[in-house]
Amino acid sequence: MGDCCVAARGRDVRVVFDPPDSLIDPGSRGTVDLVVRSRGGANVLRPGTGPTVVAQPGEYEIRGVSVHGVAVDGGTAFVCDVDDVAIAVIGRGAATLAEAALEAIGRVDVLVLPVGGGPGLTGAQAAAAVSRIEPAVVVPVGYAIGDELFGLEPLAPFAREMGLAQWASQSKLTLTGSPGAADDTRVVVLEPRR
Repeated sequence: MGDCCVAARGRDVRVVFDPPDSLIDPGSRGTVDLVVRSRGGANVLRPGTGPTVVAQPGEYEIRGVSVHGVAVDGGTAFVCDVDDVAIAVIGRGAATLAEAALEAIGRVDVLVLPVGGGPGLTGAQAAAAVSRIEPAVVVPVGYAIGDELFGLEPLAPFAREMGLAQWASQSKLTLTGSPGAADDTRVVVLEPRR
């Protein structure tokens, strides 16, 4: 969805991770059921209208989605189990994850990770985090796109660190159940949507 925002759709729920405030209308239920904010904020667990918002560490069960939040430097690492796929959004805290935090995070099928420097991780820091977390799939976010730099690096430094000589963007990633353990992490670059 652009920048560091990624959406996941399960059978009965739609989850949006780290959306800009302008994307979510708190007054309508719309198409988003759950908003997960790894950079902090206030929980809104029983909204009168609008989506449920989780932004603080803890254990939550929302519309069949198990949400596990672990405090890390710079925010909260979240792992959401959406239809048996463990999606982790860790943010800039991934560079300094302690062993206890890694254990608390547990199994990760899809890791959404900022890779463009700035407030996120540099390409090298992100690649190091991927090797420690060992997800089956990593979705890089938060990097410069075209002429839109905003103080960020392009995707290329992270791609080089991950051993990719070239890559192609795809419109979406479709998984049906956990992709299981993998010897090599697959990098999936999603097309940004504005």
